[in-house]
Amino acid sequence: MNRPAHRGSSHTPILVFAGIVGLSVIFFFIFSAGNLRPRPAAESPAQPPAVQTAAVSPAVTPPPRPGPPGDVTRTLKFNSPDAVFAEFAARLAAGDPDGALQLAASSVAAPARGMLRQLLTDFGWRVAGSSPWKDAGVITGVYRRELALEPVKSESKAPAAAVVVDAGRMAEEGWKITALYFDAALMSGITAQLKSRAGAVDTTALAAPSDALQVARQFFTHVLSHDFKSARGLTDEKKVTHEKLAGLCIVFEEGEYHIATTRPVVVTTGTDTSAWAIVKIRSDKQNLDAEVGLEMFRLQGGAWRIQAIDFNRMLESYVQASGAGKVFYSPIVKSAKGGESIVVYFEFDKAELHPRALHQLDIIAGLLKSDPARKMRITGHTDDLGSDDYNQRLSATRAKNVHARLLELGVSSTQIETIGFGATAPLDPNKRADGTDNPDGRSRNRRTEIYLDF
Repeated sequence: MNRPAHRGSSHTPILVFAGIVGLSVIFFFIFSAGNLRPRPAAESPAQPPAVQTAAVSPAVTPPPRPGPPGDVTRTLKFNSPDAVFAEFAARLAAGDPDGALQLAASSVAAPARGMLRQLLTDFGWRVAGSSPWKDAGVITGVYRRELALEPVKSESKAPAAAVVVDAGRMAEEGWKITALYFDAALMSGITAQLKSRAGAVDTTALAAPSDALQVARQFFTHVLSHDFKSARGLTDEKKVTHEKLAGLCIVFEEGEYHIATTRPVVVTTGTDTSAWAIVKIRSDKQNLDAEVGLEMFRLQGGAWRIQAIDFNRMLESYVQASGAGKVFYSPIVKSAKGGESIVVYFEFDKAELHPRALHQLDIIAGLLKSDPARKMRITGHTDDLGSDDYNQRLSATRAKNVHARLLELGVSSTQIETIGFGATAPLDPNKRADGTDNPDGRSRNRRTEIYLDF
């Protein structure tokens, strides 16, 4: 009997087909899984408009490249006083006082800020010239300069004037403008305008400071202009003699000295009531640079005064450079009787005034005429060559010739007293310790001394 065929053979095609379909589904899911995940936001068609705008906006401006030393950055930070002074003047010259005041520290008072704005806008002033700065000096790390201003209208009768500007170094901000002051000439030039704007600006905080630096500069300004009385008013009259001040005036006049243009005055403060100033001076005539030292103190009311003047080294260098020839020269000496005196020297055995002496007496006459109440004593001297009687007459004649010259120059005879001492009051020994002749000492003894304090 034949066995029936196996039934499984009839289902094989169906199973094969089902397997193929199953595998297809599996492969479909494997290869499609990545595409079925959410797209990133940057590729989403539903991206917000704001993001689309940002995508096409201009590139961010890169930070400024470092400039040369002293260059201003976006934070307005300067690394030298020269840089902040230059930028301050440039902004004012461009008619931008508000921009200039951005360089100022908070210590610059509101009245000073307001006055600067009004000067450059309402009052019609401007920065003068292409080099408007004048160096005033340094006081305890603060640099001071004067900024020259002039009226915009050329027909204006207002004089050129200056704003006094201080610059100091801030711990984190670099160099800043730390103070603004306005000189008397400038304030007098705008008096009428200030009155017409009553209350607009408080002028009490605008005057230049009477600190040690300002007083030192004022003192030498008076000396150079032969204003003996004003110079005297800035000294302690008990400690600075008239003779010392007159000797300083003589040297400045003869040497044609002027104050240096770069850091002319450097002030170091010791305490709240004491300071020392070094004043740099220059003689183009002698091609000499020198310094004068000032010791200063502060009065109870706040004003500064000069109590000592040291110009010995300047005097020595000037005497050496000028050449005394046959006649010794020094305009001031310490007197044997104490104090100081102005000295006029003579040639050996002569009473005629030397050309240098004539010039000295011109200056002394101007000082005396500035204070008619002041009297003076003129003492004549000789070396010890010759008899006592001869030297007495020669010394008296020398004193009388100085007297006569001062009368010719307009000094009142009531201000002068003369006396001859012969060889009895030498400044230096006429002989050395070994008994030999001392020509230099003799030269110093042939003189007249002028005392203004007696």
